[in-house]
Amino acid sequence: MIGRRSKILLFFYMIFLVVLFLMCSTDLIIREPEKEVYQVAVIIEDVRDDNYSNFRKGMDQAAIEFNADVHFITLYEKLDAEQQMELILREEQDGADALIVVPVDERQVKEAVAEKRIGIPVVLFGTKAAEEKAAGEIIVDYRKMGEQMAEQMAGRISDGCPVLLLAESHGRNAINNDFLEGAAEVLESGGHSCLMAEPDETGGYKNISETLSYGPAAILAGSPESLSETAGVLSENPFLRDQAEGLFGRGNTLQILNDLDGELITGICVTDEFSRGYFSVSMAVQALEGKSVREPMVMDSYYIEKKDLREPEYEKILFPVE
Repeated sequence: MIGRRSKILLFFYMIFLVVLFLMCSTDLIIREPEKEVYQVAVIIEDVRDDNYSNFRKGMDQAAIEFNADVHFITLYEKLDAEQQMELILREEQDGADALIVVPVDERQVKEAVAEKRIGIPVVLFGTKAAEEKAAGEIIVDYRKMGEQMAEQMAGRISDGCPVLLLAESHGRNAINNDFLEGAAEVLESGGHSCLMAEPDETGGYKNISETLSYGPAAILAGSPESLSETAGVLSENPFLRDQAEGLFGRGNTLQILNDLDGELITGICVTDEFSRGYFSVSMAVQALEGKSVREPMVMDSYYIEKKDLREPEYEKILFPVE
């Protein structure tokens, strides 16, 4: 038999356990430290899924791991450098903790960073390292990529075969210039004449049919948009397709990969877009946490043909899993 005194002690002991449980479950004793959510604005030309799918996957993965809220801001007009600077300053005023910027005009944005006109950390994508360090830089050497593409093309087209270089449908920028100029330098030194094709008022390329009507030629597109557009032209015109010694370009949108698999496109140069997105968010958060600025990250580029699509090394780049 339990005595009266023992019953009272047992009663108070049970109450103590219940109170202890409630205090623990409501964080009154063991309180999880609150993690700050970093507001990161990404300012780019366009966020269409076909252009930025893998890039955004990498950012989304990093946002989860580093407790960041990433939102995308796009330009109203493509290649409008002044508007991009206005958006950069507006996002800072609206409370963004850090910015990730794909510059329309690298010089203008880098000058703003160097002159400290932007008061929050900025991670830049670019083609050359800045003299004044930003919070982080991710570099793709598009001239070198163009040279790499030209070297691959030289082994796949006939000696002396002319090459039609296609500028971007929506206007040329530094990226397309660097890529096409790097390729042209190598091709011309190898005996291939290069003709630059500018888009007409409708955004199309009459030069394709005009050039191929004189005989076989290879085609090198300077942007993912012009590459996809040209693949569509060749698919609709069997004569032009037969005349083209090969269609080459850069980018790894789903449509481009499908056209590569269907042999409308001969070869492409790509970078690891998932890693570009992931490390940009990582750099922004590190800067906000006061960690030292790392050296610019220089991305590798890869030449890929149809036979490479199922290679494990390239599958991770082309079809990343979050």
